[in-house]
Amino acid sequence: MSMNFQFTLGNPKIRTTCYWAIVVFAALLRVLSLDRVPLGFWYDEAFYSLNALSIGRNHWPIFFVLDGHPAEPLFIYSLAAFFKLFGSTVFVARLHSAVWGTALVALMYPFAKRVVGERWALLACLVTAVFRWPLHFSRTVFRAILPPVFVLLVVIFFLRWREKRRLSDAVLCGASMGAGLYTYLSFRLVPLLWLGWVAWLWWRGEIRWRHDWRGLATIVFTCLIVFAPLGWDYLRNPMHFTGRMDEVSMFRKNVEIRQPDGSIKTEVLPKTPGEVVRDLASNAWAIVKMWTIRGDHVARHNLPHEPVFDWASGIVFYFGFVWCLWQAGRNEFAFLLPWWVVVFSLASVFSFGAPNILRMQGMIPAVVVIYVLGLRTLYELAVHWLRQPVRVLLISSLVVLFLVLQLDSYFRRFAQSPEMRREFLYDTFYKPALQVRGIAPQVNSVYVPADLGHHLTFRFLTHEVQNLQYYTVDADLPTTAPRHFAIVTTVPTISAAQERGRDLLAWLRRLRAEHHSTVPILVESATGTTEVPWTEVWVVR
Repeated sequence: MSMNFQFTLGNPKIRTTCYWAIVVFAALLRVLSLDRVPLGFWYDEAFYSLNALSIGRNHWPIFFVLDGHPAEPLFIYSLAAFFKLFGSTVFVARLHSAVWGTALVALMYPFAKRVVGERWALLACLVTAVFRWPLHFSRTVFRAILPPVFVLLVVIFFLRWREKRRLSDAVLCGASMGAGLYTYLSFRLVPLLWLGWVAWLWWRGEIRWRHDWRGLATIVFTCLIVFAPLGWDYLRNPMHFTGRMDEVSMFRKNVEIRQPDGSIKTEVLPKTPGEVVRDLASNAWAIVKMWTIRGDHVARHNLPHEPVFDWASGIVFYFGFVWCLWQAGRNEFAFLLPWWVVVFSLASVFSFGAPNILRMQGMIPAVVVIYVLGLRTLYELAVHWLRQPVRVLLISSLVVLFLVLQLDSYFRRFAQSPEMRREFLYDTFYKPALQVRGIAPQVNSVYVPADLGHHLTFRFLTHEVQNLQYYTVDADLPTTAPRHFAIVTTVPTISAAQERGRDLLAWLRRLRAEHHSTVPILVESATGTTEVPWTEVWVVR
């Protein structure tokens, strides 16, 4: 089957111009309304940002643990460099992800052109640019944005080594694989992906140990050398290696056990073999359904339960996947692409909450190319029934439908979603932090409830505020603080005070505190969504 689509794109200069136009378009999509979509700043985003701010002054960790959560270092160090260059703001943190996301679009071309030819590769870049899966994570601060970039580097350099057998490409392939292990947990699956690919090539006789052992050994050796510092850290601190896996493991369960005194205690216990098999099968089935039936439920990743594809685009994807399975014994990429999807699916199969598209981002390049293969297959099969202009119109219509639905889903439906607003803590922590930043320069001190002030989102957003003080309802309230000062109250703080027999609002009245501002929160009821006060700022002069 021909690997070239006869677009009339003219000479290579025109294709190069189109390529860079798509990359620029992708970059613009990744910064468009970046301060409003998504609205707020999630806990994990603040986690990476605070870790990035901690770097320097003799603190150069090879692994990060904050608030009990472990994280690999590469994303955090690159974010720290951005903060150093452009300042430590929410916009800069997300701009940093946008750069990585744009790099993914740019890298799609050298990979896709080897699979489907140069003309179809441009389409693969365009699809990646607007695909809401990579688009969303290019606009948020999650280290899981990195695996698709680094797995593409591994694949591209391995293909280059196969084409010319240059040792330099083997070194770059191994270095990319080793560096990728510094990105995110799911990248640990890439050596499995690569070994399966090598095994297929050996089975087909396209790799011969006698001639190719030096290149393969160079890839492995370089990977191990690059990975060695992190590997040594894992040996010294096993929790760094297993910590996050234990947090999301499908082999454990939380069980509530009643104690002799009648209290309930939650313990983590191993699942039975039957429970493990049942739950893994349930996760695998959830991943099968995510393409066109029922997607990720997490509103930080997606419109809750929105499938990856609409049905028309999903059928094209299925068409490409079936073509790959049909050709997998004869065509290298027909084997590689489904294998790639299966391997990265394991990141969600073996963790709770499947399907989790954040953990499976490493498969995005393969998913895009399979979709494009579906379009190409439809185009070529229709040659017997339709003239070329009609076939081009058909493919163009499918692509336009995909583009419109993806962009509408993200920039309109997702942007207006109340679930997204809640998940990104817009009302509960983001707006109160802005409220505190606004009042802080006007007073000597700002007193905030400890449960608000210690939350990572609030901490990052107020990290430059020097006059913050924390209080709890169990401690003495600031009656002798130098005037004038501000006090922030929240609904949970007032309720907690009442449970302890304290009237926080009456205490504020005795101080003759002046009400300064209120941040409301959206509350759903039987009559609809209404706003109720959540945090309030009071000033004591």
